[in-house]
Amino acid sequence: MAVTAKNGKYFYAWSKVLPDGSFYLPGQALQEYHIRTDSNVILMSGRNTVKGFSVVCKELIDNSPLAKIFASLPQLRNFSIPEGRTICFKERLFCWTYLGRDQYIRLPLETWEEFGVSPGEKLLSLRATHLAFNNLADGPYIELAKQVRGVPVYE
Repeated sequence: MAVTAKNGKYFYAWSKVLPDGSFYLPGQALQEYHIRTDSNVILMSGRNTVKGFSVVCKELIDNSPLAKIFASLPQLRNFSIPEGRTICFKERLFCWTYLGRDQYIRLPLETWEEFGVSPGEKLLSLRATHLAFNNLADGPYIELAKQVRGVPVYE
């Protein structure tokens, strides 16, 4: 169950990066963004943090400001680069990975490092834009979320 903070920010859950590179994506976020399990997902680094990533709803890209970016990255859209390998474009990192039925993604530890995250770190999943939800380890909402009761924790 997600929690709304005083300023209206919507927090889904805290999830920990496990030692094997696994990371749980909260079901409520997946449902809200129409992201299916047992499918490939696109991850993108954020612009307001150096520690974390956004999960992009790839079905909404074509009619969005991201359309031009993804048109320039056909190897990402076609999933023709190796799973979990990042590519940099316009100062952002992008990669794709498989989202299992168990709601976990699994990335190589090197990829986590590129996203500024280490195994054992907790990331906050929160509503961002209509295209993506964020999973952040730092930034202005982390301290706020630590003060909010009832945010689920997955470890």
